[in-house]
Amino acid sequence: MNVIYFLGIMAVRVRFAPSPTGWIHIGNMRTVLFGYLFAKKEQGQFILRIEDTDQKRKVPNGIKGIVETLEVMGMTPDEGPGFGGKFGPYVQSERLDIYKKYSQELIEKGQAYYCFCSAERLTELREQQKAAGVRPMYDGHCKKLTSEEVTAKLDAGESHVVRMIIPKGRIVEFEDVVYGKISFNTNDVDEQVLIKSDGFPTYQFAVVIDDHLMEISHIMRGEDWLSSTPKQLLLYEYLGWEVPRFVHVPNVLNADRKGKLSKRKGAVAAIDFIRQGYIREALFNFLCLVGWNPDPKVAHQDEFYSQEFLTEHFDINRIKRSGGALDMRKLDAINTMWLQSLTPAQLFEKVMVWKDEVAKKYVIDDVLGVSEELAEQKKATELLTTYLEKNPAIAEDLLTLVQPRIKKLSDIWDWYRFILEEPTFGVDAIKSVVGDKDIKNLITQLQTTIMGLSSWDQEPWEAAIRSYADSLEMKHGDLFMILRVIVTGRKVSPPLRELMVLLGKDFVTTRFQTLLSIV
Repeated sequence: MNVIYFLGIMAVRVRFAPSPTGWIHIGNMRTVLFGYLFAKKEQGQFILRIEDTDQKRKVPNGIKGIVETLEVMGMTPDEGPGFGGKFGPYVQSERLDIYKKYSQELIEKGQAYYCFCSAERLTELREQQKAAGVRPMYDGHCKKLTSEEVTAKLDAGESHVVRMIIPKGRIVEFEDVVYGKISFNTNDVDEQVLIKSDGFPTYQFAVVIDDHLMEISHIMRGEDWLSSTPKQLLLYEYLGWEVPRFVHVPNVLNADRKGKLSKRKGAVAAIDFIRQGYIREALFNFLCLVGWNPDPKVAHQDEFYSQEFLTEHFDINRIKRSGGALDMRKLDAINTMWLQSLTPAQLFEKVMVWKDEVAKKYVIDDVLGVSEELAEQKKATELLTTYLEKNPAIAEDLLTLVQPRIKKLSDIWDWYRFILEEPTFGVDAIKSVVGDKDIKNLITQLQTTIMGLSSWDQEPWEAAIRSYADSLEMKHGDLFMILRVIVTGRKVSPPLRELMVLLGKDFVTTRFQTLLSIV
């Protein structure tokens, strides 16, 4: 088969065509990013098209849910439902007359036919073929019907589908941008249903018509769709249309590289990652490196890339043939770099944006429900950000103290929950280093020492604590640890002196008094 591709001078138009299930899987988002970057690199168009021919998968507000994710990721479509464009409608269920027109054209040209086989006959046929060790395929039974028989069945209102005719013994070849030349023997290609009994087209049929009429130049999709390509190429031939370039992208793999990323293994919606505290820029940066990398001439050793850099240097010819894994350690590392690159004001702004993303009710929440983990995250984020907003004089400084210690925004809560919840104390940790000393007296005297200082500047503050430790014949580090537990409830915290200065004497005094009431 001689495939005629679009000429290189044609404008780049890339589409993202999801089913309206209300959310975008993180693996799909990676492939979407590739298409988006390629379109922007080539100053082309990024189109959103909704493929809702499978009405069983459709959910209320499914389109809105998809748009929500694209907006969170900063990828506004140039065309699509709600975005305008001259190639609409952009929802397949609103294009049924178009598909009917072309299916009728194929029937009249003898390249498709009506099939009246019942579901029972098709099931029985498949079982017989399996038992015989033959690949299950339609046997062409209804191709034998005469035109009179077809007309009679149609007039009688018999349920039917429209199937495409597959020529036997032909080799269908095409050049994939990622995988190179690929060949299929039409003897292995089933006679695909084009129009289902409910009047809706199948994916295989609608995608060809829509991609042509919307002038899509590059079809970028997961490698799962490779096997469907020969059917689509035959349809392009039947309809006399030029073929877009195919760019089949390897699947995103589980972290252990054992199989395609599963929707059942942890958080897999792109919005889930944002809510966990991964910032958009870092998630964008990370996903683009799952199965792709920039030219070594411009690559950065730390793999820290802005969206502007990725847009400028994205090259579809550098998409790898092997599937990239969703390596959470790498995502954490990239997110950490992004967080550490922010100014205090920028970090505060990111936290406030994150609060809104966690608090907002997205369509995915209607589809999948609100997990216990997300409910806790909403509560924690609200407490944290409310405190920061009520204490603007110290908010940025508090964030700066933990900035070198966080991998994602949600870690801030772990560091500062002691401020916002009922106080807890590592009393056992204190007792383990106090020995036979009077713990209550030790803590009381420590409070007197700390509160008696005219300032908590580094030198007098540290000298006072060391001097008190010497008087107790105690290791300096042990006494500093006791003070840390008193103030924060834990043995590890942000820099203690700076923290005490920010929280103030009233907060520290309250912590001492609360502990003294229970020891």
